[in-house]
Amino acid sequence: MNRVITLDELIDTLETNGEVSITNGIKELFIQVVDDKDGYSYVSSTNEEFGSSREAVEWAIEKMNGIKNIVTFE
Repeated sequence: MNRVITLDELIDTLETNGEVSITNGIKELFIQVVDDKDGYSYVSSTNEEFGSSREAVEWAIEKMNGIKNIVTFE
């Protein structure tokens, strides 16, 4: 039985580690925190920029076609 990954768990990992990598077994997305002159922003491996960790993680989940399709994250 697979453990269910939660949105909050992904956000916490991003905020704690400064980055998160997720995969659905085929596609992998990476998001990292960038400390710029205006504060923190979040940038994906596809060069998308986000103003909050929640916005970045929600975008990644959408790209994976839902949280249930994410098989691993770190």
